[in-house]
Amino acid sequence: MYRKYLLNEIKNTKKILLVRHGQSIWNHDSKFTGWTNIPLTQKGKNEASLIGKSLIQNNLKPNIIFSSVLNRAIETSKIIKNELNSDNIDIHTTWRLNEKHYGMLEGIPRQYIRDLYGNKFTKMMRGNFSMKPPILEKDELDKIEDVNKFAVYRNCYFEKIKNGESKENVLNRLLPYFENDICYTFNEDKFPLIVTHKHCSRVLMKHLLKIDD
Repeated sequence: MYRKYLLNEIKNTKKILLVRHGQSIWNHDSKFTGWTNIPLTQKGKNEASLIGKSLIQNNLKPNIIFSSVLNRAIETSKIIKNELNSDNIDIHTTWRLNEKHYGMLEGIPRQYIRDLYGNKFTKMMRGNFSMKPPILEKDELDKIEDVNKFAVYRNCYFEKIKNGESKENVLNRLLPYFENDICYTFNEDKFPLIVTHKHCSRVLMKHLLKIDD
């Protein structure tokens, strides 16, 4: 009797799939990326394809996809959808699933920040829940080439956080969409796949697993 109850509980458990996009050009170059629209490398495209194949091999069949509005996540979503070979899977995009915005650090090599502030500060900045990125002086920015080579996604919220977000900011703007839009699809018998970014994945897992700061 208990075994039957347990099997029913497992069967009725609501599930989500959480995926980080494939490698982007700035991932490869070890640069802070954030809201800058950076395309996937060929390796990133191959990674997305492997994710789709892995879902099939493990009999995981998402029937709706939620993605950030950034190209690297959208491209990953489309490649996965193609591997799943289903025209019936809709892809919904939202800025609330965007990567943590890094403010003035976007396009800056991580090693440059390590050299400027030290390894300890850089590690703390990347891992701390409430810490925001530092604000660089213009003369520091002028030393970096190709910072503005790619377009940056902008909306009304962007103006509020143009100097960068903390992970706490990311969680606060992500949660309303997750709880209202993504979780709502459980009522429609959906199995959602979320294609997002490193820091979005981290803060969402922190929330769901009740990990402390």
